[in-house]
Amino acid sequence: MTYRTVIAATGSHIPTVVVPNEHFLKHDFHGPDQKRINKSNDEILRQFESITGIRERRYVPDDLVTTDIAYDAARKALQSWGKHGEELDYIIVAHNFGDVRAGSLRSDLVPALAARVKNRLEIENPRTVAVDVVFGCPGWLQGVIFADSMIRSGEIIDMKTVAGLALL
Repeated sequence: MTYRTVIAATGSHIPTVVVPNEHFLKHDFHGPDQKRINKSNDEILRQFESITGIRERRYVPDDLVTTDIAYDAARKALQSWGKHGEELDYIIVAHNFGDVRAGSLRSDLVPALAARVKNRLEIENPRTVAVDVVFGCPGWLQGVIFADSMIRSGEIIDMKTVAGLALL
């Protein structure tokens, strides 16, 4: 039997701190050779925006950490799905390096962020597996690949389970 992966619902967290490109007008820009780029900052920012389309960035406020934003996204995904967290078989949290509080260089990875999200969602089901994928920026894609592999391998086989997989 062939199993297919379907994304049944999504959730996201949009950070509230907005930083427009103009914020960087007083910064120094350096090339790969570490030398200052010989262009005005306005020109550099216009070129950056024309290439990337990025006009602003969203930063997480200092009072939040990765677990907080993962929990918010998971809560919204469950609302979108119309199901309860007790029906999840896996919670996968893809991130760079755990929870880091503002002003600290200490990375907090234990317990797993996925386990923290499971706890915040008040999921008591002991069969709901909480897994972190620490993989840097493309971690979200690696999390999707991991989930898809579990489904295609037959490890996850009933429709409740397939619909209940969450990537945060």
